[in-house]
Amino acid sequence: MSADNGPDGEPVRLNVLAEKVMHKAVKLDNIAYCPTMDLIALTTIDEQTHVYRLNGQRVFGISNKKPGCSVSQLRWKPNGQLLAIAYSDSTVSLISAQTGKPVHQVLHADQSDRKICCLGWGQNYTDSESTRVRLDNLRVDTTSDDTLNSGSQNPNTDRPLDLPNDLAFLDVEEVLPRLSTLPASGGDDEVFSSRASMDAIFHSSRKGFDESADVLLIGYDDGTIHLSLYDFFEIGTFNTIQISPHHVRSKLLSHSSHSLCFTHALLVTNSSISQDELYFVPFDLRLIPETGRYLALLALKSTRLQNVLRYIKEVQVQIYREFNASQDLPRKFIRNCEEALQEKDQCDFVTAAYHLVLTGNCFPSMKEWLVEELGDRGHKRWDKAVATGYENVGRLVHEHLIPALQRFSVLLSRLRGLAKFQEHITYLGLSVEQLDHMFDTLNCLQLLAHSVLLSVSSESRQFAFFSRWLKQEIETQGTTAPLAAPDDSSDQDHNLDYVQILEFIQGAMLQSRLIEFLANQAESDHRPVSIPVEQNVSIYEEYKKEIRVCNEGGLPEKRLPGMDTLIARLDNQCKSLFTGISGAQKRKIKFGDPIALRRGIISHSDMRMVIEGGVEDKDECTVYIATLLDNNFSEVMVHRVVLRVCNGSSSTKTIECASLRLPTGKVKDVKFADDETMILVYSEDASLSRLLYIPYRKGPRPLFKLESIPATSEGSYLGYSTTKSNLTELSNNTMVPYIRYTFPAGPSWAPAKLEVNGRKGRRAACIIAEDLIHYRILDIDPPQLEDCVDDPVEVSEKNEKSAGDTTMLMDDT
Repeated sequence: MSADNGPDGEPVRLNVLAEKVMHKAVKLDNIAYCPTMDLIALTTIDEQTHVYRLNGQRVFGISNKKPGCSVSQLRWKPNGQLLAIAYSDSTVSLISAQTGKPVHQVLHADQSDRKICCLGWGQNYTDSESTRVRLDNLRVDTTSDDTLNSGSQNPNTDRPLDLPNDLAFLDVEEVLPRLSTLPASGGDDEVFSSRASMDAIFHSSRKGFDESADVLLIGYDDGTIHLSLYDFFEIGTFNTIQISPHHVRSKLLSHSSHSLCFTHALLVTNSSISQDELYFVPFDLRLIPETGRYLALLALKSTRLQNVLRYIKEVQVQIYREFNASQDLPRKFIRNCEEALQEKDQCDFVTAAYHLVLTGNCFPSMKEWLVEELGDRGHKRWDKAVATGYENVGRLVHEHLIPALQRFSVLLSRLRGLAKFQEHITYLGLSVEQLDHMFDTLNCLQLLAHSVLLSVSSESRQFAFFSRWLKQEIETQGTTAPLAAPDDSSDQDHNLDYVQILEFIQGAMLQSRLIEFLANQAESDHRPVSIPVEQNVSIYEEYKKEIRVCNEGGLPEKRLPGMDTLIARLDNQCKSLFTGISGAQKRKIKFGDPIALRRGIISHSDMRMVIEGGVEDKDECTVYIATLLDNNFSEVMVHRVVLRVCNGSSSTKTIECASLRLPTGKVKDVKFADDETMILVYSEDASLSRLLYIPYRKGPRPLFKLESIPATSEGSYLGYSTTKSNLTELSNNTMVPYIRYTFPAGPSWAPAKLEVNGRKGRRAACIIAEDLIHYRILDIDPPQLEDCVDDPVEVSEKNEKSAGDTTMLMDDT
């Protein structure tokens, strides 16, 4: 793209779209412009992350509730639906752009002592060949990114109808009832307490899901890179020391990709004792073309399986909390009464209560406890605690646990179908035997859940009679008047089921049958060893036999695995399943040959992957890398690397290098705006700063003098040399055609950081001022010539006047 001039020969100027003043300073390294919407995410020095619209309105904020933890990186998903926030404790939270709530958290225990230094997020078509054919049939200006960001809703870009394929990928889950939200508990998984976040996790639209793959890279400062697909499907960790034995102290600096290329581009810095070096490293994701459409199905079902398991665990926690709360207060009351009974009447509470029900004779100490200590107030507390506990446990099991287990079964069935009927596809990493053992555990959990419902129904009914009887005895023992007439007493007795009362006193009051189902028995339980719960042993038939005995009121011969044991077993089986799947996919990922680009400490850099050439070059992709050294702020070096990709593996075809030297001054930032232009933030002195549009692609009149770098005898490349033949020098006069904006003087205008949104039709740049509290949004698309304004200060004043008070909003947080 060449520079455009106005009617008087002056360069075309940019319009100021919006300005904002923050209450607190912004962290320069934590700014991200949404690629599909006009949203800006930034972090302030108090470690709070905010998302704003262009007019300064705050959309949502993410509070950092971890003391001593700071935000280290921000990155938007390519479709703008999620925002990734990396923290200094090596966790990454994925935030929904629609709700502002977290939908997933990436945490690795083995990375807790490392810092996240880079986040990369890209998208790839799973079938790039058919996508190229479809794009060739469209109008010239349609790109692959257009079809990705539109969600494949353009009928001209949709693939041909394929009924067998559509039936194979029919999502049965969409017709299932939605999982219910859980009460807020204050735990880590508050995501399940919101309908919006639940829908984002379990019921989000997956139109065209099998056509593209989302790739999330997390780079750590020890050189390791963690890879996830489709936001939540974790593949594993890779170490850059695999690139070369010399990469001992390396870390990921930048990431770039193209939707039609299965090789991603990495910039890696390697620090040695003598000097720092910058390397370009291809990252070949062969799993995407080899697994194809099954990768999306595998990732989707595995991810949802993980999320349903998280939901089940949270339901279990709340069931335990409700049940324990219903048992604590009665135990306290009974313990207080037994102390007096054993001291004065030499009996326990069960004997005294049983005696009172059968004979109507109340021991003196029992009467004293009923009247003076328990009373009407204590009875109400007892009744509310137990009745509410049984009700909540039953509701959690019936409305949350059982539907979640049913959904888990549907997901597991889909994976088992893939494993059974696609046995020839060995790279899926699925095992029918392993999935059968998971079904065995799932069946046990479903049987246990229904047994819990039966016990809750039985014990709550028994307690209702016991509570009415207890209230009657409190009133009877506390009255000093003569007893009521026999007929009235007889009528009152008919409303009580004494069999149910006696069963509760000798059973659930001391030890509820729910304890048998919810948790393992205490060590004092001397029954034979419980049913084995090894992962690869079938336990359902034996479990069914023992639980039938328990439901009939008997004591099982063996100690039953409780809910916690079965869920832990299912969790371990899931981890083994996911390890097998990710291990099979991980074997199809490798690093390409590294290319040494520069020596020295990199102060600023950017990278962009483009597709160049015609049909004969369809297996090639080109990567442009712009770098700036911290000891030479006036010279920008650009490398052009052409990769040949065959069967998912890349090789270097050519590498070229060029340098651009500006007059005495300082380049503060450099960013690629699109496939043709990069933008420089250039300051001649403290009072004069400008934005420069620099065309970097090869053309009829190229600005950069790209010069090929020959390979060494070992086949490697060293691309850090600057010669007269590849150096372009701009003077103050020759630089004028490339100037797009001149900043007024002052710390509130002087630029410090540039962030670019290069989407077609709405390209804009966010400029952070040196005072770190002002930022401005510039429209970087050239305006119509008749609308041009020569004076940039006049442009700013005009925008301020038209926008009124809405564009200069203060941070309302």
